Amino acid sequence: MSNTPALKQSALSLPPKVKGYPLVGALPGLLSKRLDFLEAAQKQYGDIFTLDLGFSEIVVMCHPRHAQRVLIDHMKNYVKEGPIWDSFRTFLGDGLPVREGEPWRKQRRMMQPAFHHQKLVMLTEKMAESIDKCFEEDWEKAANSGEPFDIAKAVTRVTMNVLVRSLFGSGMEQGEADRVSVALAYVFDFMMLGIMTHSLPEWIPVPGKARYKESIQIIDETVMRVIERGRKDPTVGDNLLSLLLQMSDPETGEKMSDELLRDEAVSLFCAGYETTAVSMSWAFHFMAQNPELAQRLETEADAVLGQRAPGFNDLQQLTYSRNVVLEALRLYPPSYWMPRQTVAEDEVDGYRIPPNTMVAIILHLLHRNEDAWTDPNTFDPDRFTPERSVGRHKQAWVPFGAGQRQCIGKEFSLMEGPLILSRFAQRYRIKPVPGRVVERHVSTTQHAKDGVWVYLSKR
Repeated sequence: MSNTPALKQSALSLPPKVKGYPLVGALPGLLSKRLDFLEAAQKQYGDIFTLDLGFSEIVVMCHPRHAQRVLIDHMKNYVKEGPIWDSFRTFLGDGLPVREGEPWRKQRRMMQPAFHHQKLVMLTEKMAESIDKCFEEDWEKAANSGEPFDIAKAVTRVTMNVLVRSLFGSGMEQGEADRVSVALAYVFDFMMLGIMTHSLPEWIPVPGKARYKESIQIIDETVMRVIERGRKDPTVGDNLLSLLLQMSDPETGEKMSDELLRDEAVSLFCAGYETTAVSMSWAFHFMAQNPELAQRLETEADAVLGQRAPGFNDLQQLTYSRNVVLEALRLYPPSYWMPRQTVAEDEVDGYRIPPNTMVAIILHLLHRNEDAWTDPNTFDPDRFTPERSVGRHKQAWVPFGAGQRQCIGKEFSLMEGPLILSRFAQRYRIKPVPGRVVERHVSTTQHAKDGVWVYLSKR
């Protein structure tokens, strides 16, 4: 917390409040315009302001220095508590992303070895095989037919297959994976409405809530079956679940229960499925719109790989592919906000932040903040070259969080993206479908409203 005396802090003003309506505050504008509303508020009120949502208030923060304070310097004062996180827990249970304090530290110690360098090397080949399988089943047909192809839908299937193979190996059948995919898609679509209505009494009907619960049940039943299969064959295999089944707390020797394994598996699904697919869908959209970008990916893939499949040791040389992924994650991060709740009073930018205040770092605005980024709304992978990164605030790019609570699957995602792009560049060329305008749809993620339609052709 700040060293400013409490008495003086209490005299500070609160962050400016966005104008709204009686009883409902800014909620109608936020619901109807979402990120456009937040962009307008930032222009009018600056990098820190308050949203009155009628039933609660949220302090919005939009600058890299705010991420530094909330996620790193004073992280113990900004915790994952309150109604928003209670809503997330209806799906994620006690998974790593929603845990706090000693339970989080204990789980992180248990899970970290599964994401060590040598384990990721082991998974790279399986990831590449999964990518090739999807290309051969779906993408080849599109390239041969010359028909319009929804690459957003297709890349979602790729990331699902990569995740299932990496997380469960052969323990999840294709039919099960397809059902989980449909259920997960609905959970993501409902989650924002679920957050906003979580505090309502159970007897008040919420459209879609029954299907939300049914979707969670489908996911739970499938994951528990896979865990049971893994328990019956406990030999360490080439997937994350088999590794987690063998893991134990280095201090207590305790292993994970089936319930905790379920929560961690579901959390990894959320982190690695639609969220990765969304950013990759936008990357392909920009490739289709920018032939020079696509050509540079081809040139790099030819120089580094030739015709062979990419491996772990190639990733360091696929620098442009990685920068394309980094830029897609900047403009379309897995989550466009990071909510926290204050424990004690704090001071940020000269404003008082009271205890038990809900705070939200808006990555959509932080990743476009002009103090850190030149021409921030332009898709420009070269902004991540070493030369152009000099002097940039370290928290100007935080799609996976920062500090101790940084997403444990960050490196997994940053492996998957370049593997998909480089393998694509070896095989195909891409053009936009005339007349098809890609529009952003904001729910839990920022996905393309009606897909990303392109023409594929073989190289």
